[in-house]
Amino acid sequence: MVGSGVRKRILVTGGNGLIGRAVIQALLAKNVYDLKVQVRDKTAARASVGDVIDFTKVQLEDGDFTRMGDREMTYMTRGCNIVVHTAGLVHKADAPYQEYEVINVRATQALAEAAARNNVDTFIFLSSAAVYGTGPFEKVDEKAALVGKTPYAVSKMASEHWLGMQQQTIPRIIILRPSLVYGEGDRGNVLSLIKNVKANKYKHVGNGEAGKSIIYSQDLALAIAMCIEKVPPGFHVFNLANPNPVSVKNLTEDIAESLGMSRKIASVPTGFMKFGVKAAEMFMKDAAPINSDQLAKLTTSTTMSIDKLVKETGFQPRVSQMDALKKEITWAHQNHLI
Repeated sequence: MVGSGVRKRILVTGGNGLIGRAVIQALLAKNVYDLKVQVRDKTAARASVGDVIDFTKVQLEDGDFTRMGDREMTYMTRGCNIVVHTAGLVHKADAPYQEYEVINVRATQALAEAAARNNVDTFIFLSSAAVYGTGPFEKVDEKAALVGKTPYAVSKMASEHWLGMQQQTIPRIIILRPSLVYGEGDRGNVLSLIKNVKANKYKHVGNGEAGKSIIYSQDLALAIAMCIEKVPPGFHVFNLANPNPVSVKNLTEDIAESLGMSRKIASVPTGFMKFGVKAAEMFMKDAAPINSDQLAKLTTSTTMSIDKLVKETGFQPRVSQMDALKKEITWAHQNHLI
C-alpha cells in the first residue's frame, strides 16, 4: 500500500490506449506519483493523446513489446515501484493465437520478470471479463471457472495463471478483469454501437433486455488508483465494472439521446434477425451490417459482480452513463470516427 508522503514511481504501459490514457490522467491528477509511460511510438502518442495528456510531466519511452528483450524490459522497469500493465493486443478478431501469445503472454511474463529483478513491489495486470467465456452469465464472481475460448481470452487466462505462480517474486500482484470498457479512445463494441445508431442501422433484437456489465475508462482508472492506495500486499483478483449492469436497450437508447436522436428504436424479432444475419453473411460477406458474433453479444447477458472490489477499496463510479457516452461521442466526432 502507498504510504503517506511517499512519492512512488509508476510505469504505465500502453500509454495511448483506451485504458492507458485514462490511467495516466488519473494518476497525474493526484500529483503524488512520478510516471514513466511506455508507448509503441512517441510521435504517434503525442499526436493521438497529446491534447489530453501533458507529456512534459511524464517520462515517455518507446517500446515495442513484439521486439523487446530482457535488457529493454529491465530498462523499462528500472527505478519503478509499481507497474500498471494495460498494453495488449485486442479487437483483432482475425489474429491467430500466436500473435496474441507474443504480446499478451510472453511480453507480460518478460515484463513481470524484469519488474521482479528491479524490486518492483506492485504489478497490476489488466485481464478481461472474456476469461469467463461468451455467456450467458449473471453476476459472475471471481471464483467462477475460466472458460474463455477465443485467442484473446486464452491469452489473458494464460497470463493470469502464470502471474499466480509469481507470488514469491513480487510482493503485490493485482489482476483486474474489466467488463466492456468504453470512453475516449474506444475502438470496440460501444463505438460500433454508436456508429450503427447514428446511421440508423441498429435495431433492438427482441426486447433488447440482455444485460451487460460496462465500465467507463475514467472510472476504471479511478479503480486502479484505489487499488494502488488501498489493496494490501499479496495476490488479488478483482472483477471491474459499474456495479449496476445495463440492458442493451437502455444502453442504445442512451446512445441515441446522446447523439441528439429519438430514443425510440425499432425492434426486430430475434428469429427473424438471426435468419437475416445468416443470409447476409452468405451473400454480402464483409458488407453485412452485423455478423453472428455481434448478434450473439447483443442477445446474451454477461454481467459481473464487483462486490469483492467494493469491499476492498470502496470503489464507486463517478461519471454517469449518459455523461460518459457524451464524452465518447464528442471524442469520436473530433477524430472523425462518426
